[in-house]
Amino acid sequence: MKTKSITPQDAIALLNEASTLDPVAIRTLVGRRVPCNYPLADHPTILVGVSENGHPEVGVLGIINGLFGLDVNVHGVVIAEFPDDPSEPVMFSLNPNFEE
Repeated sequence: MKTKSITPQDAIALLNEASTLDPVAIRTLVGRRVPCNYPLADHPTILVGVSENGHPEVGVLGIINGLFGLDVNVHGVVIAEFPDDPSEPVMFSLNPNFEE
């Protein structure tokens, strides 16, 4: 099945649905960061963090935000809130600090 053009709201709805269906899997997937190279770290819209040892690392939410771009303060439009209870779903929403 081919999907239509995707908005941040569409991505958030799908992420929340997936998180409700399998909270542990989505928490693990979204919480995981993997080492990446400097060309990916230098991508203009993909959010890449820095590990404790100073190397770039990327997660799936950084890739998803890369689809929609970053604001002037380098915020992504989609954010994740992790509840304390790992069996509870991660909640995804629009970033209130995102400036269009």
